[in-house]
Amino acid sequence: MDKASRVYTELKHNRHMEELQNLHPNAYDYIIDTVLHKWSCVYYPDRRYRVMTTNVAKCINSCLKFARQLPMLTLAEFNRNMLQHWFRDRHWVAQSMHHQLTDATHLVILKSMENCNFMTVNPVDCNIFLAKRSGK
Repeated sequence: MDKASRVYTELKHNRHMEELQNLHPNAYDYIIDTVLHKWSCVYYPDRRYRVMTTNVAKCINSCLKFARQLPMLTLAEFNRNMLQHWFRDRHWVAQSMHHQLTDATHLVILKSMENCNFMTVNPVDCNIFLAKRSGK
């Protein structure tokens, strides 16, 4: 299941699921009844730009796997077009933001600030502080 959860193509996902079915039929039956997009990268509904990595070279390299067989000029045009779409999509997302941070990060900070309302902070020295939860 771990292998099936980490791949980005349906073909590889199905191959790993068949392997799981052969090795552990009960586990396969249980997993197949679950919601695939909650644990499988290939069925995750949000855009991940086809990879989950912070390494830009790996990201672009994996997106160009099938295009590598194209002639050089066609490959360059494919690459330009792909990056242009990525930047356009991200620009639209950035333009719709209401804060300087992403909405998800803003919510994390708001939740942390809400939790801090119940904390008392005392300095230990100029660099270290002791935070204690005060009675609510």
